[in-house]
Amino acid sequence: MSYLHDDVFLDSDIAKRLYHETAKQLPIIDFHTHLPQREILDDHRFENLWELWLKHDHYKWRLMRGCGVDEHFITGDASPWEKFEAFASILPLALGNPVHHWAHLELQRVFGIQEILNAANAKPIWDAANAQLQSSISVRTLLQEFNVELLCTTDDPCDDLALHSDLAKSDAATKVYPTFRPDSCTNFSGIGKLQCWLDALSQSSGIQISHYKHLLDALKQRHDHFHMAGCRLSDHGLAHMPNGEATQDQLEQLFSSALEGAPLTQEDWEPIAFDILKHIAGWNKNRGWTMQLHLGPQRGVNQAMAEQIGPDSGFDTMGSWPQTARLIEALNRFNKTGVLSKTIVYNLNPNESEALCCALQNFQNSDARGLIQYGPAWWHLDHVRGIREQLDILSSLSALGTSVGMLTDSRSFTSYVRHEYFRRLLCQFVGNAANAGEIPNDIESLKSFIADICYHNPSQYFGWPSPS
Repeated sequence: MSYLHDDVFLDSDIAKRLYHETAKQLPIIDFHTHLPQREILDDHRFENLWELWLKHDHYKWRLMRGCGVDEHFITGDASPWEKFEAFASILPLALGNPVHHWAHLELQRVFGIQEILNAANAKPIWDAANAQLQSSISVRTLLQEFNVELLCTTDDPCDDLALHSDLAKSDAATKVYPTFRPDSCTNFSGIGKLQCWLDALSQSSGIQISHYKHLLDALKQRHDHFHMAGCRLSDHGLAHMPNGEATQDQLEQLFSSALEGAPLTQEDWEPIAFDILKHIAGWNKNRGWTMQLHLGPQRGVNQAMAEQIGPDSGFDTMGSWPQTARLIEALNRFNKTGVLSKTIVYNLNPNESEALCCALQNFQNSDARGLIQYGPAWWHLDHVRGIREQLDILSSLSALGTSVGMLTDSRSFTSYVRHEYFRRLLCQFVGNAANAGEIPNDIESLKSFIADICYHNPSQYFGWPSPS
């Protein structure tokens, strides 16, 4: 059979029917991305395949470095063609890697190119793809081709959301909403730039921030503003859940010390980080939002290269430290204070996947079906084995039918093949279980089950704004 053929991963008749008759047809709701809203608003056209594929993709950068490519051809000043040629030349070394899968699915779905990319055919593929990019492909045509009904960007509370306002008034077919991500005040790594960020927050909120209470007031003002712009999720990238506890007077003193430039440790900052998250959880509950907790990254581990190239450049990894006990403590405190609501927990290190998923079930209640979600396979786990393990753990320890499905977590407009990737593996997983007699083999019920996970659950769980 040909590579990534029409039935790839679909190794049973049931799986094939579930995918081709149901999953393949459903619109995409992508509730966590890093896509640039400016490019959606402008219906940006890409000059070449490097700009579309390689310019911002640290997945590809990591793979190229692992295959010995010089940084000159990754983030350096080599030409776009030279960078693409370097990427093409190393792909044959990466068989089975998700980047190899995604790249070829993108060539097939976006450009109709079936060849296996390598150094020998890089130039004709480059020319053929670029010709299409210059004639018929734009950001909005890509979103329409992939049937993206709704997507969420990732936005700092300081953002005025003017681009989102313009998008809401535009004729873009895909709904685009912001996500509230206040990492600059919850992550200790950002404390060195705290005053600069607070100045920006003061300007956007209209609240001068000289005390801790002012910070909370400013964040609440921005939370309200984001809600009016259609936001329904907060997002938090955390090495682990903060657990520190302090009185209001102690919080004020810690915040004042930070403003004065006093040397603080991560342990010093944890009470503030937790208190901010607790307040946001309460605002989320009052507004019907969902809190996303991305747990586990250890960032910039190659310090020399991270300092040279900057953040989000492929030098972040799975942190190896305990997560479950800290998360339980945080959820327990949220619950006791009445602020626990819809929450998605994304786990980066598989060592604690089962423990985390099991822990979440202790905090479920009738406020929503699948109130506390064990989130999709994320980042370094977003591959065939990681997705299969996530589905297995979720079905073993929770209720798979309550899952809100998949997301891209991407900066690329061609990354929507990852939803196809997930849907194929989901249909494979369910089809194999049905064939084995492990779940009922009722095709219509299974189609409904698949449709819920891929589309209906994320459509209903997040409480998106009603059409105006």
